[in-house]
Amino acid sequence: MHKKFFIVTAIVLAVAAGLTATVYAQDPHREFGHRHGGMLQKMTRELNLTEAQQSQIKNILADESARTKPLREKLRQNAAAESMKVDGSFDDTQVRAFANNQAQIMRDLIIEKERTKSQIYSVLTPDQRQKSLQLLQQHEQRRQERLQQASARQQTQSK
Repeated sequence: MHKKFFIVTAIVLAVAAGLTATVYAQDPHREFGHRHGGMLQKMTRELNLTEAQQSQIKNILADESARTKPLREKLRQNAAAESMKVDGSFDDTQVRAFANNQAQIMRDLIIEKERTKSQIYSVLTPDQRQKSLQLLQQHEQRRQERLQQASARQQTQSK
């Protein structure tokens, strides 16, 4: 009974992951990271960036986009290929290989994101860096509050 439940759960999760990846692949605005134009506008407004800083950051973001485009495409292709393999069977080895491949691609994307963040921070003045850290802390605090609210709603609904 438990084995059957585990297999069904694994299949459902694999299908859900595949569908999620397919939705992300179909919507060009839902890429890894942010839409760069909007992010630059927000940074300009919140941090009072100079024209020179805006130009430098725009170039950094364009370079990051070029570096990550093949990775994002690989992530989408891998997920789409996996979502096409829904035949009701479960092969632990195949699922692990898929998960490891996706994890490796995500690792590379995260490395590029952090590299880009470091390059952008090097363009900012010390005051702008401080303000940026404050904004990030506020964003994280709001995210944690939303997660707690969602968790509380789920607990209420499951009762």
